[in-house]
Amino acid sequence: MTSLVGYRLHNGRYTVGQELGRGGFGVTYKAVLHSLGQTVVIKTLERSLRQDPSFIPSQQHFQAEAKRLALCTHPNIVRVMDFFTEDDLPFIVMEYVPGQTLDSIVLPNTPLPEGIAIHYARQVAAALKIVHQNGLLHRDVKPQNLILRQGTDQVVLIDFGIAREFSPGSVQTHTSLVSPGYAPIEQYLPQEQRTLATDVYGLAATLYTLLTAQVPVASILRDRQPLPDPRDLRPDLSAAVNQAVVRGMAVDPFNRPSSIDEWLNLLPNPVHRGSPSPAGSTSQVATMRVSPGAPRSTRTPRSSRTAPPAA
Repeated sequence: MTSLVGYRLHNGRYTVGQELGRGGFGVTYKAVLHSLGQTVVIKTLERSLRQDPSFIPSQQHFQAEAKRLALCTHPNIVRVMDFFTEDDLPFIVMEYVPGQTLDSIVLPNTPLPEGIAIHYARQVAAALKIVHQNGLLHRDVKPQNLILRQGTDQVVLIDFGIAREFSPGSVQTHTSLVSPGYAPIEQYLPQEQRTLATDVYGLAATLYTLLTAQVPVASILRDRQPLPDPRDLRPDLSAAVNQAVVRGMAVDPFNRPSSIDEWLNLLPNPVHRGSPSPAGSTSQVATMRVSPGAPRSTRTPRSSRTAPPAA
């Protein structure tokens, strides 16, 4: 494992700063684009992979990720700025999005207000619609891959590392990379039909976490460990939101909404939304428009809940 911190890349155009994170085969750094004095993010492959037989396909996969991302232009999707190869390593340069990931703003026992959570989910949905329009599935929608841009209420979808092209109705090979709690059952099965319902599950599971401050039960375990109903963990939730989460997280993909738009139709429309506050704040207020006659729970909230470790 060799760090690139301090290296100057692309004929001195970029200087690599701190390491931001590592994945299955990639590493991400903060860097400086000197011509503009701009902070950027640079993602590359782990250098030790160059001696591995899997390096060439990993390199091809990495370049494909850059091309996939470049196709998806939207305010709620991280922007690709450059791609280059140096010393046999590919590098993707992306905008740096200052802010916090959504998993970091959902504190233990402190879920987000319903209206704020839905506002964030709708933004992610808008991003996913662009992804799907470009013939791609993101396949790793989760709070850790969503950044709340600093000083705004804008959510940005990042990390297209396991995104895949898909053809409706075809059976294609899934990778073995999954995020327990957010990956649907079909991602655990190497040969399984890819549909838009894969990302519907990830989005609904993300909303589950925002609303309950808990990571959902992994889909592969749900045949023996039932998923707690969101309203069992958060009795003040509206029936419409509860239904949207439950239907979006159906284990059988054919029981889920078949598209992001179909899932969005299950959500109530915000009438008023308070401005986002720092993590842990209780000052946010939201009023939701619900279906006429939709029941609201009158059960007393549990006095305490224990949130699971962060994913």
